[in-house]
Amino acid sequence: MPARPGTKSACALAAAGAMLLGGLTARPASAEAPTYTVSVGAKGSWTHPDDSPAATYIDKDGSFHYQSAHALYGADDPREWTFYSGANFDAATRDAGLSDAVNPADPEDRNGDTTWRCNNSPTGREATYAPDTSNYAQKNYCDLMGVWVDPDSGDWYGLVHNEFTPSPFGDGLHYDAIDYTVSKDQGRTWHIKNHVLTSPYSTKRGDDGAFPHETYDYGDGDPRLFVDTASGYRNSFAVHRPSGRW
Repeated sequence: MPARPGTKSACALAAAGAMLLGGLTARPASAEAPTYTVSVGAKGSWTHPDDSPAATYIDKDGSFHYQSAHALYGADDPREWTFYSGANFDAATRDAGLSDAVNPADPEDRNGDTTWRCNNSPTGREATYAPDTSNYAQKNYCDLMGVWVDPDSGDWYGLVHNEFTPSPFGDGLHYDAIDYTVSKDQGRTWHIKNHVLTSPYSTKRGDDGAFPHETYDYGDGDPRLFVDTASGYRNSFAVHRPSGRW
């Protein structure tokens, strides 16, 4: 088998490096190796469980907040973006002014019921209803998952997890995608602007041309939002989930 270009040079460098290292005497490990003790106290109670994880953020005035969300599937099930404020996690309580806020320009657009918001978002407008709406009553379910406050403008930015076009192959699943949203009034109203991360594959209902066999890709979701304040980049990571048909 012919040698790859540069292989002999690489071997010579490796041999020279081994000779140099062989001539060095290893230093003995320190006799004063540090020791550590880790203890865990009793688990505290958590009084505000939700479908999405609690995501913390600091407002422009330095106040502490966190938010969570849920978007349940049944026709009469709740779909809410909920906000909390206080000195810290233990002291924070539900902020009714934000959690119950209604868009004065459209009373259907509310933090306390995000059905209209999800269905009329960029992902919602592309989504379709399930043929049988008894399990999935809506065409898109969206949760706010992570907020960052721009210290210059005071605007709130968030990532939105979408579960849309339910039962795309007559199954119990759905597609996933991530959008981003902006609030210019400290969380009272939100405008879901555009997509952040979507599937590179088809998200049409029953697309057997894109997925001719037993599996299909249902996209990226469940994001977490992190901001690099040094560079100004907003970063996130998401869970990618291919799926088998049921």
